[in-house]
Amino acid sequence: MPQTLMGRALLVLIVLNNTIAVLNVVLRWSFLRRVVLRILPGSLLLMTVPAAAIAQDLSLTVVRDPSNQTQWSGITRRLQALDVAYCVLEGTDLHPQRLPQPANAVMVLANISALNASQGMAIAAWLQQGGRIIATGNTGSLAPEAVKTQLQTLLGATWGFPLTTPTALQLNATLPVPALPLATPLQGAAILPTDGKSRVLAHWQTQRSTPAIVATDQTVFLGWRWGNDQVASVNTDVAWFEALLQQYGRLRSSGFGNGQNCATGSNTITQTVTQTVSQANPPAPPRPTTPPGGRPAATPAPAISAAAPTTAPPSSPQVATMLAAAPASLRAQYHDVTRLFERYESAMIAAESQALTESFQDTVAQIRNKGDRSPAPASPTLQEARDRLTAIVNLIASQSFPQAAAATRQLHSHLWDSFPAEEPIRYPETRAIWLDRGTIVRTHSEADLARIFNRLADAGINTVFFETVNASYPIYPSTVAPEQNPLTQGWDPLAAAVKLAHEHGMELHAWVWIFAAANERHNQLLGQPDNYLGPVLSRNPTWVATDRRGDPFQVNSRKVFFDPAHPEVRAYLLDLIDEIATRYDVDGIQLDYIRYPFQDPNLDQTYGFGLEARRQFSRQTGVDPLTIRPNDPLWSQWTQFRIEQINTFVQSAHTLLQEKHPGTLLSAAVFPMPTRIRLTRLQQNWEAWLQGGYVDLLAPMTYATTTTELQTLTAPVLGHGVRSATLLLPGIRLLQLPMVGTLDQIQYLRDYATGGYALFAAENLSLNLQTALRQTQGRRTRQGSEPIAHRQPFETAVLRYRALEREWQYWAQQEALPADQPLWQDWATRSAQVDQALARLAADPSARHAQQAQRVLREFRARVGQQWQGAAIASPYRRKVWDNHLMGLEHLLRYGIQHNLP
Repeated sequence: MPQTLMGRALLVLIVLNNTIAVLNVVLRWSFLRRVVLRILPGSLLLMTVPAAAIAQDLSLTVVRDPSNQTQWSGITRRLQALDVAYCVLEGTDLHPQRLPQPANAVMVLANISALNASQGMAIAAWLQQGGRIIATGNTGSLAPEAVKTQLQTLLGATWGFPLTTPTALQLNATLPVPALPLATPLQGAAILPTDGKSRVLAHWQTQRSTPAIVATDQTVFLGWRWGNDQVASVNTDVAWFEALLQQYGRLRSSGFGNGQNCATGSNTITQTVTQTVSQANPPAPPRPTTPPGGRPAATPAPAISAAAPTTAPPSSPQVATMLAAAPASLRAQYHDVTRLFERYESAMIAAESQALTESFQDTVAQIRNKGDRSPAPASPTLQEARDRLTAIVNLIASQSFPQAAAATRQLHSHLWDSFPAEEPIRYPETRAIWLDRGTIVRTHSEADLARIFNRLADAGINTVFFETVNASYPIYPSTVAPEQNPLTQGWDPLAAAVKLAHEHGMELHAWVWIFAAANERHNQLLGQPDNYLGPVLSRNPTWVATDRRGDPFQVNSRKVFFDPAHPEVRAYLLDLIDEIATRYDVDGIQLDYIRYPFQDPNLDQTYGFGLEARRQFSRQTGVDPLTIRPNDPLWSQWTQFRIEQINTFVQSAHTLLQEKHPGTLLSAAVFPMPTRIRLTRLQQNWEAWLQGGYVDLLAPMTYATTTTELQTLTAPVLGHGVRSATLLLPGIRLLQLPMVGTLDQIQYLRDYATGGYALFAAENLSLNLQTALRQTQGRRTRQGSEPIAHRQPFETAVLRYRALEREWQYWAQQEALPADQPLWQDWATRSAQVDQALARLAADPSARHAQQAQRVLREFRARVGQQWQGAAIASPYRRKVWDNHLMGLEHLLRYGIQHNLP
């Protein structure tokens, strides 16, 4: 009898167990499943749940921060739909000494773009103690570079480049779920793995299978802004989140008090960890909060001195003396943060001085007769940064080097977090962007392309370099080239782009690959064999340039180049340029790949041995270049021969546009490397093009991950360029560059008074950067009154000079300029003369007015600029910036005289 009862009981349990298994399949990820499982006996539940999951009864620790505050309601709705226990951890509590217990909890970093050093340390401590993390969206994208690098290591992935259109996902791994909304398109971004052990769980259904979800043993990174109703529905977000959480264990259902603040009293982060973190980087001050419609409130300065000074930061030679005794690492940190502060101050002053309405001359008169007038205060945010910098110097002076290093890191975070990204800055310039082939081919109509141009106009872009010919394929139906790009056949993107650009008050310049004729990667995209020479060279094989062994493909880039010495090649390319300028109302032509392939003569990697080049060189020297080596006396002559092929082609393109298409500007994208190396490896002598006046705009590809690197790359280009009549548009590469990093690089170029900048590329223009550029530069419209520097140089000069006068007013009102009355009077008088001369030239362009403006400006720079050097004016950097702007005005006048006068 007992055995019979036991058998029946066992049978009942088996039946119930099978019933639950069926319910698990049918209801696995639904709210109903959790209800059913709650009402079943606990013993039966134990039978169906794996032991690992039982031990991992998970809850969520969700971080709320100013970065995701605007999306918080959407995040909350999804958490409630998940029906999971969760608590809210404020971003200010994301600190190693204030973390809740990581056991059986998953931390959710939902779209937290700006994380500081202390928060990065907290994340490291959380993972070290066994915690798990799910990061979503652009988490960490705006963090300081050091923190961003740390996060890439900790999370195993990073937010890469945004996709231009909503895209569906495809699984790379098996997830324990019956169904996922794979067909639902999401507006996301590439999530780039940063660790060899990172796994791509899903990818976007793009041509390159771009990673969309990347995981490590402790982390998952989602490639869209989870919780944002504009990106995905609640159901879609919940389905993906449940599936990914499943790898960590069972979700603990919500209950009373769900969503309250996480308890911070019971901290299991070990004392060793907290001590190490605290010693390495003291707690950062609370992050600024953003009042409705305003800038973040000022962050309290660190308590590093008894009385924080309120004067401008020191910049005297005594600082260098004090730094000499400091450790080398602190000296490097101090110089880095000082340069960042100087650019930050420039941006802040440019924004704050917009409100000034009186003239510089009126301000000077008031100061001369000021009586009891009090100096105008700086903004609290700027003054705090000045105080912090002064306090760091005081710590260095007292040789409190560890404290100075900590304060320096905190100041860097403060500057990065509060860099002006919302206030308008009236600074006319050329604001260009390269609109790349990949972005273009993903559009299929003018309506698709219009969405891209709307974004560019929204960001204040006024010039578009539109990729028109790539690897011998024109983007438009050509009668010169043998074949249109197969991915754009059936419509004309170039015609649509010209129309859209002009509707938005922007210029469109056709970006043309010149001597790069084929591309192995492009062959793969089009389903061609890897060794396909492209539509032109396959029909004209004698036009190819090869290496010494006859291989047409460059060893690293896997590109094939035309022979620039071949007269038929040159005629074909000039005909192509002429066709574009004739059939389309383009504002300019940009030459790209206007060079030979990369070479390293020391490794015998040399190119350019086309049949025609060999024939011409042999006719000149009696020697076939195939027979000579880099150590041969004739090698330099062979190099010069190739340099001249490029130079003369640029000159021919310039002559073509001048004679047949006046007003259509010629620009070139070039490498900024030192001259000798560039001539040896690329045969690209753009200095000769500037000297000959062959190009109107020069866009050096000064792609840098930091502003310090950008400064190094631009130095030789700017040194040559300011003496020419060619405007310079240094390039800024957006890929993996934080939004604030982009704004900082733009500010550096403004401080140097270049013609403007060029962003590479539209594919990587994030929504965050688009918003910041719109707020600082303003949306571009056809009715926009702001001039484009390369098209209206004289009007640009007037407005730039008045912006400079407003900065002088700003400093004068703060009594940061010397009270030398004769200097003030002379400065104000001569400044008015410059203003009048520039305004007269802009209103009535003529050779006489141009000569007068040049003379007055030159005299002003020589006299008043010399007085600045002997006066205690602002800082050496500020004086350098002012001189840069005066030099930039002289450059604009030279350009305008060359291009805008009869």
